[in-house]
Formats: sequence, C-alpha cells, structure tokens
Amino acid sequence: MSNVVVILKRLKESGYRLTRLREAMIGELGTSKKLLSAGEMIEVLKKRKLAFHKTSIYRELDFLIEQGMVKKVNLGDKEDRFEFALMPHHHHAVCHKCGDIQHIDLEEEVRKMEHRLIRQQFKAERHLVEFFGLCRNCQ
Repeated sequence: MSNVVVILKRLKESGYRLTRLREAMIGELGTSKKLLSAGEMIEVLKKRKLAFHKTSIYRELDFLIEQGMVKKVNLGDKEDRFEFALMPHHHHAVCHKCGDIQHIDLEEEVRKMEHRLIRQQFKAERHLVEFFGLCRNCQ
C-alpha cells in the first residue's frame, strides 16, 4: 500500500475531510521526484487548475505536520521542503544544478558513528546528514 493511500485512509478514519486540495497535496508529495517547498507545491497545483488560496497550502501543510503525516526537511537553504513522515529514516543527496533530491540510506554508517560518539562520552539526540553536489545526469 502506497504512502498516499495510507495517509488518506488514516485521515478519513480519524474523521478528517478529504478535500480536493488536501488529496491533491498528498498525491503530489507522494509522486514528486523531489521534495517540494510550499512555493513549489503552489506552482504544481496551479498547473493542475485547482482553485485555492495560497494561505490554504500553508495551513494544509501545518495540518499534515500536526497529524504526523508530513515532516519538514531543511536542506541548508532558506526554504523548508516537505516529505511523508511515514518514510523510514533516511538522508538526502541534493543536486545543486537540477534540484534532484535522492533519498539515501546510511543507517549502518550513522549507527557506527553514533557508537563512536557514545564511546567519547557524547550522546547524540538527533543528526543531519545531507550531501550536495551533482547527480549522474548533471555531471
């Protein structure tokens, strides 16, 4: 079952309305090949000819975050991007030329680093590991 279907089902079972805008936003987050910012979400939905107020996008994103369905991702620039919170923990490789963002699994490597920190008397509570460079197509 896709993350889109799971999220829509959970919202419906929790008694929340599935508006056209909410469904479209969840669908875009699920099918986009990159993490979308609020501004990019607005542009994508405008192309789909949906009628909405710009502030509705921000309210919906806040709602989805509050429900634990979506999380903010900051990739070092000034713009938050959004992805499903249901995804297993992962990191990102960001192409600074085309904007492509790949999800990468570094779980084993990060766990080793955390164990080294613990041996040095430091307990990490959270971490950020992101890579920036050129994707295969832009190299």
